[in-house]
Amino acid sequence: MINMKKDETKKKITKATIELLKEKGYKGTTTREIAEQAGVNELTVFRHFGNKEGIIQAIVKTTSFSLEIFDKSIEWELEKDLTNFGYLLLKDFDNNRDMISIALKDPLIFSQAHEEIIKKINDTKKILKEYFEEMQKKGSIKDLDCCTQAEIFLSTYWGYFMYKLNFGDKALHADYQDMIKNSIKTFVKGVSLH
Repeated sequence: MINMKKDETKKKITKATIELLKEKGYKGTTTREIAEQAGVNELTVFRHFGNKEGIIQAIVKTTSFSLEIFDKSIEWELEKDLTNFGYLLLKDFDNNRDMISIALKDPLIFSQAHEEIIKKINDTKKILKEYFEEMQKKGSIKDLDCCTQAEIFLSTYWGYFMYKLNFGDKALHADYQDMIKNSIKTFVKGVSLH
């Protein structure tokens, strides 16, 4: 019961921090404001996280990417697998939109958050690279640099997500589904042996 209350308090503090950071930025947000927004005492913030940077670290650590699911759902059919991967990738970017947005506003202040996001992107790239390597062994795709192909694939989705994050839907021709469908067809045509 005590742990549940502790977890609930931490969630309230991290949620309040995200809201304030989006509104005021890192320098404009104080631990006092975070405490007020979360409905807790400022000492509670310090007890749970130490300082503002501690809250940021906790938020980043709870940022999750569901790409482990990709490993379990691979069917070794290029178009189907990459479509699934594209959906998971955009879903993860969207689920972590606030943290990504905050971290990219000031990479020096959010260096730890920035590093954690880079680590998660590199982990994602590794999963995709290994998938492409296996597809090469199976004779399903051309003999291309798998790491570069993974980066091209990720860059396409990262670019789409950033475009949407910065400019909204009004600036985009394709919604998520159309973007995934069309980009996968183009990508598969470029790497496939058939």
